Order: sequence, then C-alpha cells, then structure tokens
Amino acid sequence: MNATVSPPRIFIDSSVLFAAAISATGASRALILLAEIGLLRLVICPLIFEEVERNLKVKAPEALPFFQRLQRALPWEIVSDPTLEEVQACLNIIAAKDAPILAAAIKANPHRLVTLDTRHFNRSEVKEVVKFPIQTPGELLTDIRKALIVIIHPR
Repeated sequence: MNATVSPPRIFIDSSVLFAAAISATGASRALILLAEIGLLRLVICPLIFEEVERNLKVKAPEALPFFQRLQRALPWEIVSDPTLEEVQACLNIIAAKDAPILAAAIKANPHRLVTLDTRHFNRSEVKEVVKFPIQTPGELLTDIRKALIVIIHPR
C-alpha cells in the first residue's frame, strides 16, 4: 500500500514573497518553484498578499503582473489573519510591524517559518515562543539539499 506523504507546510512572510516576485533567481524563487511542483505547501495569510502587492506597486510595479499570476496559480494554504488579541500577544517579543505575521504563523503552526527578516525573527524572545524553526530561504534550501543527499546516497 502506497501511503501519500503531505508536503511540509512552510509559512512564508512578505519578504520572501516580495523577493520571489522581483527576482527570477535566488532562494525565495526556488521555494516558489518547489511549491509549484508540490514539494512544499506554502502557508500564508491574506495580510501578506496585501503587503506584498502594496510594496510592489511602490517599489517594483513591473513585477506586479507576475505576482498576481503567482497568487492565482499556486495551491496556497491560506490561513486567516490573526485576531487583535493574537497580535497583541506578540508585541512584547517582536517589532510591531512583524507582530501580525508572527501571530499568523503561530496560529497556523507550520513546519517552518521562512523569512528574510533575520533581525527581528531570530531574536531569542521569538525563538522561545515558537514551536517551529525560523529560517531564511537559503537555510531551508540547504536543509532540503541535505535531505535529498541522504535519500539519494544513503550510507
């Protein structure tokens, strides 16, 4: 009997999605491609889509059509935005601008949270509260490469 394995649930923040939208290369875009072929399940809340679209309109409007196609084409797992109470619970451990994202990730309980914002998300106060690893796209890709090597070349 073949058991199907669900892909790991990866919560990505707006920095990762923004980077993937503006650059055809790099670790952020690679994660999007892995999700497109079903090896990752990207978890996101509507707030992140709104933030990326707002920032693209200002900083990289030429990338907006690609982002909108991406938004429609990928099999996103869209979780609800955090409540005010959930955001407030995060305010004492992370910058106010990042509290809604952290609250949404905590509520979604993914396998990993992936962000380019290492300054705020890698604080010890944050890592004490979350029950999943917080990584950059490059760090996650390194883990994926290591896992593939073990599968392809077992010792």
